[in-house]
Amino acid sequence: MPTLIAALSAERFDTYLNWTGGDQALAERLYTYNVQLSAALYGPLHMQEIALRNMADGALIKRYGPTWFDDPAVLTIPYQTGCIAKARQTLQQAGKAVTRSQIIAELNFGFWSSLFGRQAHHLWQTLRPIFQAKGVQRGTIAQELREARLLRNRVAHYEPIVALPLAQRYASITTLTGWLSPSAAAWIANYSTWPVLYPAVPILVPDPASGRLTVAPAVVPFLPN
Repeated sequence: MPTLIAALSAERFDTYLNWTGGDQALAERLYTYNVQLSAALYGPLHMQEIALRNMADGALIKRYGPTWFDDPAVLTIPYQTGCIAKARQTLQQAGKAVTRSQIIAELNFGFWSSLFGRQAHHLWQTLRPIFQAKGVQRGTIAQELREARLLRNRVAHYEPIVALPLAQRYASITTLTGWLSPSAAAWIANYSTWPVLYPAVPILVPDPASGRLTVAPAVVPFLPN
């Protein structure tokens, strides 16, 4: 019978073996835990993206009209206009109606994050009011969204996340979502399984002798058997 290592590939599993000092059973538990944590982050990341999309869209409609995404004064960089063109193409190829609402739904997190980048600074005065927080800066929002997008991509591609500062990432997701919509943040608080799964301490810590990252002893009881 094929082993789990064979199913995952030795290269992928080696990452976990390195963190467990070659203990295969513990590595399998850590791998499973990584999958569980990734699943637990999906809902909060989803809610953050949906809230960002709809709040940003609403603000841009108010300032530039319902077809703001076709206004060259709004989208000024090739990546953004490329996203719009790709969304239209995807809808056409799928035989779907190329409507405003369908285009908005088709745009990815990278597009919405780009609206807060340095090259889109001209949009900040329009988008700043969607965040219900005092003194928030464009650069702060851009950085938070960049980190969320990187985490989302790792989750989507089944990559390890246990080495990341997950407590900080989760706090950032919930905080930013709360700035966008207290109701969306309340949904996360009510339905997220993250607080049950995560031990609130780093999962991997440096080994005192070698400096190599290894599973923290305090985390072991949280790993699935």
